[in-house]
Amino acid sequence: MKEMSKVKIHEKASIPSIKNERLLLSVLKHPFIINMHYAFQTKEHLYIVMDYLSGGDLRYNICKYRKFTEEQGKFIISCLILSLEYLHYNGIIHRDIKPENMVFDSRGYVYLTDMGIAKINNPDKELIDSSGTPGYMAPEVITNKDHSFCADYFAVGVILHELMMQKV
Repeated sequence: MKEMSKVKIHEKASIPSIKNERLLLSVLKHPFIINMHYAFQTKEHLYIVMDYLSGGDLRYNICKYRKFTEEQGKFIISCLILSLEYLHYNGIIHRDIKPENMVFDSRGYVYLTDMGIAKINNPDKELIDSSGTPGYMAPEVITNKDHSFCADYFAVGVILHELMMQKV
């Protein structure tokens, strides 16, 4: 369950991001994307009840295991690519693909999380804001140029490099 303080959301001007994430999670259903089951609020907090994933995020696992085999890397990246294909088919660019947003379940499958800065792609409107995590951002995103789905795949390449080359 994700618990968010309304005061902190307001202080950080995160209202659009939280609304975006809740909206996307309410319509997205895929085996490798975290699923939202319920959302509710109290006077002071917002809550999103999602799948329970007990295997830690990919960053934790990279630090723990240091290096992955080629087979493990292929499996992890395959889960990620399947989730991205689903998002892209539905016109959504994730824009924050990174190890912290990839979480393992107890069986070793990887789920994509954090839809806060995802955008619905509109080919008639340029997407030029630079959102995401710098180490995983495609050059066109960093330089505030128009970008699309390929920006997500740039991050996939960076993650694969980290998995295979012991980069933490």
